[in-house]
Amino acid sequence: MDSGIINSLGGLGLFLLGMVILTRGLKELAGDTIRRMIAKFTKSLFSGITTGAIFTAVLQSSSATTVTAVGFAGAGLLTLSQSLGIVFGANLGTTVTGWIIVLFGFKFKLGLIAFPLILVGVILNLFARKRIAAAGFALAGFGLIFVGIDALQGGMSGLAESVTPDSFPPDTWLGRLLLVLIGVGITLVTQSSSAGVAMALTAVSTGTISLAQASAIVIGFDVGTTFTALMATLGGSVAARRTGLAHVFYNIVTAIVAYFLLPVYIWIWNHYLNPGNDASPEFALVAFHSLFNFLGILILVPFVGQFSRLITNMIPEVVNDQTERLEESLIQNPNVAIEASRSTLADVFQRILQLLQTILSSEIERERISLELEQYRNTLETTSQYMRRINISESDQETLRCYQEVLLALDHIQRLTRRCLEMERLDATRNVKKLSEIVGQLDLLVTKTEQALQSRPRMLQEQQLEKFWLELDRDQKATRRILTESTTITGSDFETLLGQLDAYRWLIRISYHLWRVAHHLQNAQIISNETSQGPT
Repeated sequence: MDSGIINSLGGLGLFLLGMVILTRGLKELAGDTIRRMIAKFTKSLFSGITTGAIFTAVLQSSSATTVTAVGFAGAGLLTLSQSLGIVFGANLGTTVTGWIIVLFGFKFKLGLIAFPLILVGVILNLFARKRIAAAGFALAGFGLIFVGIDALQGGMSGLAESVTPDSFPPDTWLGRLLLVLIGVGITLVTQSSSAGVAMALTAVSTGTISLAQASAIVIGFDVGTTFTALMATLGGSVAARRTGLAHVFYNIVTAIVAYFLLPVYIWIWNHYLNPGNDASPEFALVAFHSLFNFLGILILVPFVGQFSRLITNMIPEVVNDQTERLEESLIQNPNVAIEASRSTLADVFQRILQLLQTILSSEIERERISLELEQYRNTLETTSQYMRRINISESDQETLRCYQEVLLALDHIQRLTRRCLEMERLDATRNVKKLSEIVGQLDLLVTKTEQALQSRPRMLQEQQLEKFWLELDRDQKATRRILTESTTITGSDFETLLGQLDAYRWLIRISYHLWRVAHHLQNAQIISNETSQGPT
């Protein structure tokens, strides 16, 4: 085999290894901070675009950012619109890799000092602890990237005589399409669009391929990079599959725009921006990569509503599948798995609130209500089994706190469900003024809580629930006295009195569990302003 091919393949391997080490080191350095910041700052489409671009530039991996967005969407932490913003931004952020390669690999020849960087990084990783060790790992990966670039350049230079632009499809409409497909294939093999961009930059700088040919191949890299996100959605929730499909559609639309923009861009570059052929073609290539990704965002943002509806219609909601957020793939990411559990519990809680409205306000088909409650109990048991498999480091106190809050919410929802199955106790409240008033107040409060949960699922208000329970608990003696005196006055039998007292205790317990569920679900959020303490 030709030495140029061997050196090129070796350089590509070193580059890929460097990217893996750099990304892993940056992830370890940041811990769960990256994921928390993504969740915290992604409040809208535009903030999602900014967040996706910044964190992809930091992590040097659009796949890592996109897979995180898919996971968050599946967990219910992000809406489709917000996750779309992250996908759009990730595509723009990944072009930063090309600029780093051009500036530090080609212009400043960072490869000359790459070996000392690797040595320093390895020493830090071996002898330092935690964050400094992770920083050393990232530094070693950064240096290895440029060792790979140097080897890739050497290999490409050796191929320059035997491999020329004539060896590739010509710069025609059909030729460009074939080059795009070549780019897709390279990304599927390397599983890294950054590696493909590095190859294209090296090839165009050594004259192995032309600028137009390299640009067409880069378009293919962007299409091929959707494969990783698509794989992350297989078997996933509806929200996760929608995000993955949106990523594919967005990249295809962007690729079509880039395909028809390419001849215009090359013409402008040759006739206006670089008429004397003095500028480096690799600068033109990374500029084109950034340009068509930016244009893709500009084109799709005004139509994001229609785009979201299209994706939603293609992947409709699953009917009565409350456990679909509890994806097996999320177990490895404790924060996302915890949020998936929390979202599932919030959904079950809302359904129970709706049932409770029916139980408190009207005559009901108890058999139907019991069957529905049994379904929710099965969902709660599945959630419990899922949570048992989430492994959390003892040093990650914030994640551990959120886990404990979700666990307590689960416990109270289970107890609330059991109380709802005792709905026959409401019979004793009929025609008893004091108890009927309490039932009416509780019904109104349950309705308000359900409406608040439906309109603002991440902003549960617990104060009214807490106040209502405290008043019932405080007035226990007085209420029992009223019920006892009423029985004496009316001459009701002893069993009726016991039923009324039991119904009152039932209402207190229902109220208590409602408050505690709201309290723990609110405190269980990954992004929380403060931690409140209270009874469990």
